[in-house]
Amino acid sequence: MHLVLVSVVFGITLFMIVVRPWRISEAWSAGGGAAALVLTGAISPTSAVISVIAEWNLFLFFFGLMLTAAVADMARFFDWAAALAARAAGGSGRRLLLTVLFLGALITTFLSNDAAAIMLTPVVYGVVTRLRLRVVPYLFAIAFMANAASMTLPISNPINVLTGDKLGASLGVYADHLLAASIASITITAACFMAIFWRAVDHRFDFDWRTATSGAAADRGFFLPVVLGLAALAAAYIAGSALLWPLGVVATIGGIGLMGFAAIRHRVSRDVVRAHVSPTLFVYLASLFVLVRAAQEVGITGALVAGATGHAGSAASAAISGLVGSAVLSNLANNLPSQLLFVSGALSGGVSAGLRVPFLFGALAGADLGPNLTPVGALSTMLWLLIVRRRGIEVSSWDFLRLGVVIAPATLIVAGILIAVSFR
Repeated sequence: MHLVLVSVVFGITLFMIVVRPWRISEAWSAGGGAAALVLTGAISPTSAVISVIAEWNLFLFFFGLMLTAAVADMARFFDWAAALAARAAGGSGRRLLLTVLFLGALITTFLSNDAAAIMLTPVVYGVVTRLRLRVVPYLFAIAFMANAASMTLPISNPINVLTGDKLGASLGVYADHLLAASIASITITAACFMAIFWRAVDHRFDFDWRTATSGAAADRGFFLPVVLGLAALAAAYIAGSALLWPLGVVATIGGIGLMGFAAIRHRVSRDVVRAHVSPTLFVYLASLFVLVRAAQEVGITGALVAGATGHAGSAASAAISGLVGSAVLSNLANNLPSQLLFVSGALSGGVSAGLRVPFLFGALAGADLGPNLTPVGALSTMLWLLIVRRRGIEVSSWDFLRLGVVIAPATLIVAGILIAVSFR
């Protein structure tokens, strides 16, 4: 009875999250599904609470990330970075596309793919429209690079934090298996964009970068310390990953420290804080944890992972199985709940202990890179799409798919080969 109930509620909830009928928020869809399971007894209130508390590190990571992004926004750090990118382009639309791709990779690596999508999209839109260039190629570059670069470090994507936390994998282990694949995916994505949009962005422009950068950094007493704080936080992330510190604690300490400095300088903007700190995101996360715990208790996650690894007889084949299964499921049901299912299933006995690490590293690669196929595959892409549409630019699923069908398979194939080789 519980198996059927959980299956039906989980399926309906994922449908609501992906399709968003009547524009219902993902958080309320997930919250409704979790509440239904608790009220019907499919999962006990105690088990539901434990499932949420157990993921405290991820909640802290998101909270710290939100605070950090808000302070960076108030300091106009991203405006300054975009102005430098325009300067580096030297008046060439093609070089500007390349610098936007590089900037997207850099911010994703050290501040996460969600931060890159949220912060870079409006800034790049403003710069490109001011230069009277075709805006769509540059906006697509942010969305695709936010996913392509999201595997570089454990902090580059919140699901990396989740997976690494469960595996207890150090930065060295993480880099041994995923860094080469991430560099390859970044390179492939950049090469594809330059080839596809080579003619579309072949325009010259004039840009007064000195005025733009000086305007963004007008309050040097606030701007420079924030930049130094961001650099210090990035270094702390790397050190924390290497030493197996809880990255949520690192992110929260850094975010609170930056926000405290902004308060001292009287630069805190309530509107900016409200724009970045989203309570509904925590509702969404907590609800997903409850849904996945219920699926785990009735055996769904274990069966899912067992099916994905049914023919895996080696570490390399387990990594490939995880990558393919996760990439497919991420595009059907979003990468966060998909990776939660795979992690839960692997840790609850769906895969043997000897194949668990390669399987989950492969699944992580599929969840990071796979969402470049459709616009519903990753939270960062969904946030990017919302920002783009608010600026009057209509991007259909077909528009995204036409690029994704080229980029996603190429990055997944190369990443799969490199990850499989790393386990031989």
